[in-house]
Amino acid sequence: MRPGKRLLVGRPSVPVLKAIAKEGSSNIALLVCTSEGNPIPTIRWYGMRNTPWERIKNEWYKTESTMKSHNSYPDINITCCASNSLGEECTQLHHIDLKRNMDEPKAQTVFLKSGQSLLLRCAVDSLPNPKLRWHFNNTAVKGITSLHYTYWTEYFSVESVNVTHSGEYVCMFNNNQTGRTYVKVLENDKIDILRLNDNNSILAQNKKSFCFQAVVFSYPEAQCHWITPNQTKICCKKTHYHNFNSIFELCDPEPGQYQMKLKNQQYSVIRNMSLCISDNPKITIQLDEYTNIVSCETQSSLPVNVSWNICSSHANCNNPEDWKEILVAQPKVTDSDQFCQKKINFTRRLNSEDRHVKCCITNIAGTECSEPKEHRMNFLSIDYVICFLIIFILFMIILALIIFIRVKKPGYQSQIQMIQMIGPNDNDYIYIDFREFKYDLKWEFPRENLELGNELGSGAFGMVLQATAYGISKPGVSIQVAVKMLKDKHQTVEKEALMSELKMLTHIGHHENIVNLLGACTGSGPIYLIFQYCCNGDLLNYLKSNRERFHKYLTDAFNRDRFRGLYHNFQQKRNSSEYTEPDNNQYVHMIPATKEQENEALLRPSISSVSTVEELFECEDNQQEEELQSLTYDDLLSFSFQVAKGMEFLSSKNCIHRDLAARNVLVTQGRQVKIGDFGLARDIEHDSNYVVRLPVKWMAPESIFKGVYTMQSDVWAYGILLWEIFSLGVTPYPGVTVNDIFYRMIESGYHMEQPYYAEESIYKVMCRCWMLDPVDRPCFSKLVAFMEKELAALEERLYYNVGGYCYNDIIYQNAPVTPDATSMEKNQDVFQSDSENSDETKLWTTLDQ
Repeated sequence: MRPGKRLLVGRPSVPVLKAIAKEGSSNIALLVCTSEGNPIPTIRWYGMRNTPWERIKNEWYKTESTMKSHNSYPDINITCCASNSLGEECTQLHHIDLKRNMDEPKAQTVFLKSGQSLLLRCAVDSLPNPKLRWHFNNTAVKGITSLHYTYWTEYFSVESVNVTHSGEYVCMFNNNQTGRTYVKVLENDKIDILRLNDNNSILAQNKKSFCFQAVVFSYPEAQCHWITPNQTKICCKKTHYHNFNSIFELCDPEPGQYQMKLKNQQYSVIRNMSLCISDNPKITIQLDEYTNIVSCETQSSLPVNVSWNICSSHANCNNPEDWKEILVAQPKVTDSDQFCQKKINFTRRLNSEDRHVKCCITNIAGTECSEPKEHRMNFLSIDYVICFLIIFILFMIILALIIFIRVKKPGYQSQIQMIQMIGPNDNDYIYIDFREFKYDLKWEFPRENLELGNELGSGAFGMVLQATAYGISKPGVSIQVAVKMLKDKHQTVEKEALMSELKMLTHIGHHENIVNLLGACTGSGPIYLIFQYCCNGDLLNYLKSNRERFHKYLTDAFNRDRFRGLYHNFQQKRNSSEYTEPDNNQYVHMIPATKEQENEALLRPSISSVSTVEELFECEDNQQEEELQSLTYDDLLSFSFQVAKGMEFLSSKNCIHRDLAARNVLVTQGRQVKIGDFGLARDIEHDSNYVVRLPVKWMAPESIFKGVYTMQSDVWAYGILLWEIFSLGVTPYPGVTVNDIFYRMIESGYHMEQPYYAEESIYKVMCRCWMLDPVDRPCFSKLVAFMEKELAALEERLYYNVGGYCYNDIIYQNAPVTPDATSMEKNQDVFQSDSENSDETKLWTTLDQ
């Protein structure tokens, strides 16, 4: 190696072993062994009787050792090994003795890896000078001749072999005696397991003498270890090694699954094997004196034969002829915790003729029989066992019924649920669990400031009471509220559900078209949820009670009542000193208002948008406009518009109502409607609208058949609510019983007929809400826009038809205040669009945008 070149730290290289002719001497060959490594390798010769080396030469990280050939002869197993602190590598001289080869004609095989050295030696004891020649694949090759006394040797060496050096090498003596060696050069490592039994089954008495034995060919020599059933790693014991063939053994193993792992530099092999040990069966036999059933059990390897040997009461049972063998065709076989062992169990009911009984088991290890020590026949006990079983079965049936009734009984939960989307589809969501949310104490209201009153509703889990709250809006001011609470006998889970509902409502916030939360009492005592009180009850009963006073158009009411009872003088807050409060029965000054002002006044809710609790109470306190005595078509549109706005708000908060219906919409002053959720106080046990505790006639098909609730299923319920509104409170699907026929109708896309008081455009909205595919249903924001345009179109007709008069730009109204410019511009755009698209087909496109 050249000075200055540094070799990385490593084990010695495989030594290069070659033969060279000694300079200045004839018939003398030198054997040279060379290896490289860091640290510098030490070279040793093995298989020689005399002093092994003549000289050692170290050059940087290279070691070279030279010896005279005659020092090694007649030793035939010559090996040169290089070692350092990191390992050892060896190269062997391959020798052929022609005289011995005549007795052992089988040629040896030499395996080499590409890049290693090959050194062959052929020897004969003969005088005078014999003619020794090496031939490779029938072609003579040049060798080096050496003489030691009467022993002539011929060397042939290759410093670095490749696949072209594979073949037959023949040493010829005087052209008649020959010795052969086969050389095979491998480009890659190789491992072959030549012999190994995979499945081994032995008797227990032979366990001590049994060994796993594997014959393995590997080049280079492979490292080997066993993996036992308990995953212990054991190095293989090598009992023999010759010409890259090794024999590995593992003796006295325990039964189980084993692995043999072999690995050399580039190749690895894993082989699985097993050992099953069979022993004489050990029998456990038992007799149940009450049932007279004898059972026999054992643990054994398969195959196995089992039988009963019976001796009748008429025999003395001393002779083999007195016993009758009854084979058991199919005993019960189960797994055991021991490898290749099975638990075997079989039983027999004894009768009065059976005097003695034995169970016998035979496997490959032998046959064993056993009988119970003593037994008494007790056939009367069977009756007691049967009675006990009947009583036990009846008890279990009663217990199952009690559990079923308790599980079937529904628990309280709020109908309105807030969801979190987890996927791209409408039904890819989870309900938000508010139990872990923290309750904001700003909603807490002193319990002593709450005076409970009459009951408004009651259900299975709780009730709603009318109450008076002192100071909840302003100090010293009392207002009427609705208080939601649990009944006295309630479970902890129902209390947690009510608290979760409270936290959810505080998270949702306020809106003019939902029943808003005002406060709560959660301290010592029962939990109270305080809501706005809606004095006119639910929308369903409101529609029913006002059927007699309904007019299709406002002009009908004008003609019938001559304006009497339509409007009453009312007082409002003034922003300007221009107006004064009129006394009772005095004329109210009429001022002209623009058409835009009129439209804004019509669409403006009776209570403006609520953002804070203080503004909410101010609106309640100052709302002094009284209701119309007559119910008109624009009231129905207004109800529809307000519910759509409330649902739009809930959907913007990712809330699903799941029970939207006229009975769950409340009416307050000014015919303002609010969406409520009083499921706690609803008696679903006795409400005919709830079939199997579900409002089936209001449910979307996906909710009925798949139990899926989405915002689009709320749209379906909104369509049913529209039908209720424009039929003035008629129960949906009149005359139809909820049964299999009803479900098939819904599944096939059946739509109710157009309600009597609905116009064609409204009925088309209902049908769009009842599309079978939820994707085809409009969202609430589009429904709000549509209802807003319908209200505008109705006002347009009222504007031109009231009293048979037509005004170009102005009408007269009690106008307390002029709307702000922003609101006017917004509504002006809406109505301008309406006037341009007054055709019903154009108006209908609102839902498709």
